Amino acid sequence: MKAKAKPKKLLGFLYTCLFLGLGILPTVVKPKPALSAEYIYFNYGPLKLSLSRESLEIFANEGRITKEFEFYAQMLNPEALEQLRMLLQKRIKISPVAISRLGKSPMGEAFLEGLGKMIKTHPGRNGLHSLRGALVLAAADSEGLTLMNIVRQFPTEGMLIDTDYIFDVRKELATLFRYRDAAVNAIANQATREAAAENTVDVSQLTDLQQPGPYQFTDQVITLSGRRRQSPLGLSGETKFEVALYLPKGNPKPAPLVVMSHGFASDRNHFTYLAEHLASHGIAVAVPEHVGSNVEYSQAVLQGLANGINPVEFIERPLDIRYVLDELEDLSKSDPNFANKLNLEQVGVIGHSFGGYTALAVAGAEINDLRLRQVCPDQDPTFNLSVLLQCLANRLPPFNYDLQDPRVKAVIAVNPITSTALGPASLGNIQVPVMIMAGSHDIVAPTVPEQIHPFIWLNTPEKYLAMIVDGNHFSTSGASGDDFALFPKELLGSNPQVGLSYLKALSLAFVNTHIRDLPNYRPYLSVSYAKFLSENSLELHLVKSLTPEQLEESFGSEPPQSIIPQIAIEPIPKRSETVLDQIKRTGTIKVGIRKDAAPFGYIDTNGDWKGYCFELLNSLKDKVAEELNKPIELKVVAIQSTLENRFAIVRDETVHLECGPNTIRSDIAGVKFSTPFFITGTHFLVDSQQPRVFNRYQSLDSLKIGVLPSSLTETFIEQTYPNAQKIVFPGDIGRSQGVKALVNSDIDAFASDGILLIGEVTRQGLSSSQYTLSPDQPLTCDFYGMILPKSDPPWQRIVNSFIEGEKAKEIWGGWFTNLFPYVLLNLEYCIDK
Repeated sequence: MKAKAKPKKLLGFLYTCLFLGLGILPTVVKPKPALSAEYIYFNYGPLKLSLSRESLEIFANEGRITKEFEFYAQMLNPEALEQLRMLLQKRIKISPVAISRLGKSPMGEAFLEGLGKMIKTHPGRNGLHSLRGALVLAAADSEGLTLMNIVRQFPTEGMLIDTDYIFDVRKELATLFRYRDAAVNAIANQATREAAAENTVDVSQLTDLQQPGPYQFTDQVITLSGRRRQSPLGLSGETKFEVALYLPKGNPKPAPLVVMSHGFASDRNHFTYLAEHLASHGIAVAVPEHVGSNVEYSQAVLQGLANGINPVEFIERPLDIRYVLDELEDLSKSDPNFANKLNLEQVGVIGHSFGGYTALAVAGAEINDLRLRQVCPDQDPTFNLSVLLQCLANRLPPFNYDLQDPRVKAVIAVNPITSTALGPASLGNIQVPVMIMAGSHDIVAPTVPEQIHPFIWLNTPEKYLAMIVDGNHFSTSGASGDDFALFPKELLGSNPQVGLSYLKALSLAFVNTHIRDLPNYRPYLSVSYAKFLSENSLELHLVKSLTPEQLEESFGSEPPQSIIPQIAIEPIPKRSETVLDQIKRTGTIKVGIRKDAAPFGYIDTNGDWKGYCFELLNSLKDKVAEELNKPIELKVVAIQSTLENRFAIVRDETVHLECGPNTIRSDIAGVKFSTPFFITGTHFLVDSQQPRVFNRYQSLDSLKIGVLPSSLTETFIEQTYPNAQKIVFPGDIGRSQGVKALVNSDIDAFASDGILLIGEVTRQGLSSSQYTLSPDQPLTCDFYGMILPKSDPPWQRIVNSFIEGEKAKEIWGGWFTNLFPYVLLNLEYCIDK
């Protein structure tokens, strides 16, 4: 029997790799192979075996076993043979255009890179390119995308299956499954311990929270305007932003509010049952549609109408929650229909999958750049599909995005994705009550790395882990089967109503306890009540504590996955005197600031320094004093920097840092850039009363375009518009003179970074409606960072920590809050590029 099991598992594993990943499989080109895979080669122990495509095809099409195939068929029983035939013929409906689009996504590229280590063209040669070519050609073929057709379209004479690698993978998978089961057992044992310590309550006499409450409610979809958002059609300005709103009737006082966040390729209807349940118990519910990652967006991707998910969605989703709360606050004050209906001092968030990340982000878990940089370069096949999605966040610049919303008092994260985008440090920052709900057999967001370990990382004193044994990623979703057409039925599980009833009861108990502050609901958040709810088909465990030692003891040895992963730290190069030591010795922080770069640095009409950088760096001294850990009187000395000398004055230690519109780049010797603090890009400043279209597709022949000399913008204009007449405005008043030349009609446009053009228009008191940026989206993408000495990592960490701190956020808000839509749209566009 063992000999029969191995090939069956191998074939099943290969099928799963090929078809479970179809939603993210990449291809970039559409090659027409001169060859197709005539043979499949693989090793089996010491044997080097082969199977002709013809024999496999005869079996798939006719069910007939040739003499060649008989050797393999005898290892499988009739049921397994029939299953193999079905797998070879199973057709996935997806267009070649969609696969081509998906192939341009980092998620798909990473998936096939790993799969190509198993399916190769030659020993030692990754099969990535051949696999993606075969996928496109199979999808374009009349037979469609089937496993058999992928073999037929494989563009080399032979397909090499690296069985040694696959058996290593199977061994690793077996260990991971054993650890998963041990972790679930550890949770069950902890539940038993907690039950023994609980106050005795006859939970059978408690009100059944699975049943509807006494309140009638209204449900409506409200459309909010003013939200700038990514959509299936790409970047847009103000988007119609739809929110499903459930309001209980007859509440004697304003109702607490729960905001629900759906998952990727889902929509606001997937948890209608839960919204209605909470509303029937007197709780208002708002369910926004995340237009950049909903069903409509995923369908647009599959139809080839949109690229893959934009990494900015990791920022946009939490901001959707903030926007909903802001708009409901305004409606409560301005619309009589909403007056006294909502208590926005009692707000909670419930999210599923990607929505679980969203809930944790608004609760205070920041995107973890260090964790992303450590995990995401690894191209080995991952058994955690959610990491492919999470690693998109690695493409975001390391801004301090400030996604937390202080109005949110507690959150429930159902099957959340957490391990890579957030990690231990970020989850440890959450201070509000958190419930994590998990399914032990979740293969989309595996329970150990995405929920069990992250539960241990939480430091909040009020935390709960609800484990549905044998549950999966969809055990609590109220969506219909049609919504999961791409997923094999075996992955969706059975008994969906059981999982739905668990979430209804536990979410109501959690909201009433931690958001409504009703202590009589605490007994429901107990092991005893979870045991009372639990059914044999899907057991339920609830615990409030779990330790790494318990997991290790249950597993019996060191776990295959680090329970609390450590972040690798770069070695610190030696330096005779650090910047911090020099500041301590002299009592002076020397900073370089431009005087020609409003709003970052400029001289006002009184001859005084002004600007974001000047204010920011004057506050840096408090951070430095804290690092020195002793009372010291520090002073900040501003030294003028210029476009020409800004790098040199940092290299030769004239200044300790330079702050200004410095595009982060890797070709400048001796310096390092800080965490980005702004994003912009090249625009043309034009007189809107003299309309012309400026974009990268026109030649701009003979038009007079003003630029600053030796700037990245000048290089861009020379390369992109060689026929334009370039007018150079040198010196530290060049930008000022260039804008004046536009006002005087001496030039047709002035090209520079958009934010600097806005700043100069404001500084000169010009009309922002007459002098505007063209085009709407930037022609280049530029992330600004401070210039720091390369040889002093401790100083770099101090400055970066300061940029990410509350005081820096406050200063940034004072200067740029009104420009935030401009910044966010630039970020969306640039990341999407």
